[in-house]
Amino acid sequence: MRKFYDKKLIVSGNVVELYEYEKPVLREPQSKRIGRAGQSGTTDEQKRQNRRKVALRNRKHLRRIINVNFSPRQSKFVTLTFRENITNIKEANKQFVSFRKRLARLLEVPLEYIAVPEFQKRGAVHFHMLINCPYIPHAELSRLWGHGFVKINCIDSVDNLGAYVTKYMTKDNDEERLAGRKSYFASYNLKKPDETTDEEVIDTALTEMQVKRVACDICFDTEYYGTVKYVQYVLEAPLDIRKHRRKPQSKCFPPLWANTVSPLPSFL
Repeated sequence: MRKFYDKKLIVSGNVVELYEYEKPVLREPQSKRIGRAGQSGTTDEQKRQNRRKVALRNRKHLRRIINVNFSPRQSKFVTLTFRENITNIKEANKQFVSFRKRLARLLEVPLEYIAVPEFQKRGAVHFHMLINCPYIPHAELSRLWGHGFVKINCIDSVDNLGAYVTKYMTKDNDEERLAGRKSYFASYNLKKPDETTDEEVIDTALTEMQVKRVACDICFDTEYYGTVKYVQYVLEAPLDIRKHRRKPQSKCFPPLWANTVSPLPSFL
């Protein structure tokens, strides 16, 4: 395996992201991150910048997970609101978890879902939930929620579902009510996006893609890798790059009789 790479391809269902680096990227094992616990002297501006970085990272991760596991025609996107003006995120999260358990008992199958809490201008909390499940009447879904209005959003014409859902994640970098809390909920059984830095696999995948549109095509400067070109493609259908991965060669051992002194019989 090469120690460096200058391309990276991330495949999330029907959305493909290509990174091309001006300077080679060193391939090295992930090191254990060192937290900021116990550190002092962090300014309010630094805290806002840190929250912004975390929010951007979470949105990117969530967008990819959604595109791998959900589709506009098979998934449901619902909004759960509270009849009362609940502004306490801890209490709102508690009510959502209870609803999720009631829904799982009704369906009698493991849930596949993503849920994002959002704050209205008045401060009230509501949830946007993307879920894979069979048909449920609106009245039954409202009964299971039991706290207010339930809206089923139409997503049939959405071709980049991850981008559509993540726009509901909080955009306020100064939002302190989510500090130390989850910015989204996700079931444990969701698949992860596929990623490769193998140039042969990348080149093959790029020739096979049936591109519907280019969602993003930009260049940005980085401290260590120079200029990075980033292109995001929305495809007509999901792409599977696993079939192009090169299988590791197995070690071949000589037969047990290879080092014997006696010659083989002539009939062998």
